[in-house]
Amino acid sequence: MDLTGKNIVITGSLRPLTREEAIRFLESKGAVVQNYVSSRTDILVLGHKQLNLFDLDKRSKKHDEALRRISDGQSITFLSEESFFDLVKKSQD
Repeated sequence: MDLTGKNIVITGSLRPLTREEAIRFLESKGAVVQNYVSSRTDILVLGHKQLNLFDLDKRSKKHDEALRRISDGQSITFLSEESFFDLVKKSQD
């Protein structure tokens, strides 16, 4: 996946990487990392969510915003935590 010029938002954690390490990786691949979902967002990286014992299926606000924007016609790709780590691994080969 070519990340050059893509606007990317991260939600959740990407253990064992810190958020700063994940951002550095994405930026090294030419991506622009945003703190929030906007009309410019191309990809939302869905990291591990913190467990909520009272609502296990609750999505993050960034995930909800991306889904809302998709329903309004914006094209946003979801990248799972597993797919993100596959990208990291392939870049090291």
